[in-house]
Amino acid sequence: MIPTGMTDEQQVRFCISVINRYREELPGLRRKATLLSQQKEELVEEIMYWREKYKEEKKGREKTQQENSKLKEEIEKLTKTNKRYQVALFDHGNFKNPSSKEKKKKGGQTGHADTNRERRENYDSYRKERLFVGACGTCGAVLPRVAATRQKMLVDIVIKPEVVKLILESERQWCGGCKMEVYARDSRTLPFTEYGMNTFMLVMILRFKSHASMGNIATVISISHGLKLSKSDVASLLSQAKKHLKGRYEKLIEAVQKGAVMYADETGWLVNGKKAWLWIMASEEVTVYYAAESRGRGIAEELYGTSEARCMHDGLRSYENAIPQEKHCYCWAHILRFAHEETVTEKEGTDAVSFKDELVRIYHIKGNNPAFNKEHLETVLREKLDRLLASVAKNQSFQNIQGRLRVQKEGLINSLLYTKDGTNNLAERELRPMVINKKISNGSNTFKGMETSAVVGSIVQTISKKETDTIPVLKAYLLEGIQEKYKRYLHTPSFDDS
Repeated sequence: MIPTGMTDEQQVRFCISVINRYREELPGLRRKATLLSQQKEELVEEIMYWREKYKEEKKGREKTQQENSKLKEEIEKLTKTNKRYQVALFDHGNFKNPSSKEKKKKGGQTGHADTNRERRENYDSYRKERLFVGACGTCGAVLPRVAATRQKMLVDIVIKPEVVKLILESERQWCGGCKMEVYARDSRTLPFTEYGMNTFMLVMILRFKSHASMGNIATVISISHGLKLSKSDVASLLSQAKKHLKGRYEKLIEAVQKGAVMYADETGWLVNGKKAWLWIMASEEVTVYYAAESRGRGIAEELYGTSEARCMHDGLRSYENAIPQEKHCYCWAHILRFAHEETVTEKEGTDAVSFKDELVRIYHIKGNNPAFNKEHLETVLREKLDRLLASVAKNQSFQNIQGRLRVQKEGLINSLLYTKDGTNNLAERELRPMVINKKISNGSNTFKGMETSAVVGSIVQTISKKETDTIPVLKAYLLEGIQEKYKRYLHTPSFDDS
């Protein structure tokens, strides 16, 4: 402010002095302002740097936390797996009712098949041969004949390394009714090969019942029968057999699809070192293997087709999407094993262990109450399972088991209502021979070779399930396939002894 009491001239000089003073201070103020501005920019840049650094650190920390969570889950899984291997599943009792403390007795079990051959054998059909010694082998004394005997049973095989070699001449006859040439075909022969029926059948049996490799099959036939074969000969015989048995194979598929329950499963296979899948669809009477390049829904749809059967499986999503919901039967063995694996590290008395034990008790309801009719059994099962699903606990293992049970409840009920034991054990048993073959031969060289294994293996396995002689049935199937394709094999031959 301008001081009071000044003249106009003094006021002007005062104002000019003030202006001059500010003019002198202005450069310094500008320099300070510029400096402060630069410092501000530097501070802003530093703040931005540390902000980005913080964001990166935050992301890194979050990523580390996620990785730690995954590692904890993996450690938990590995811990469960290790403990599961340390304690055998069935000895642990995942199928055993927790309330039962009785130990299984040694020896034959009630309901098991009688494997005692001596009790089942009809010895009246045995041919008898009487042996005696004319002279003592020690001193040479002549020994008289006597009436007393000592019996010993002999069951043996005939090894005859001798190959049947024939030249078969068929007369070129003429049928006046059909107006065509007719010539006889020996039932021991097959089209377009010099090898006979017995060779074909022995190769198939050694391959799919004895699980022998191609090389071992050739060796066995050479030693036991004197017929020299190479591995490629064995493969060719199986390939030709597939062509003749393909019609019967299609009938087996149809039989399984028309059945009441279809048991399904799959296993990995190798085709020239690349991944493929061997599927199985089976019933109590029929087993069908199916070669496929994938494990997808399309294969499950193709196998199930237009079937009305209930499908027993392990819960693979391919089945869930391909089969009508009301037709699912979920395997109790798989859910009980899952429950056991989830609780293997839990202490007795926890919510998860109690849940698992109750699930085992529910599985045993059918076996423990054979008098229950289907309607009553369904009511009891549904009530018990609903009660389990309504229970609440914070335990993660408890929630995992309950989540799977919620999805599979209806199928688990169906499996106990419509199958003998509520498990997919039948499919796994029937699949085991092919798994053994795969491990011995390391899969197949070509996809056609895999298809051959599926077709021929299905025929041999199905025949062996029935209590009948394998050879006559297998021969009948081969002849049936040949006669369907080659009509000239329908003629019954006669032999000219001259």
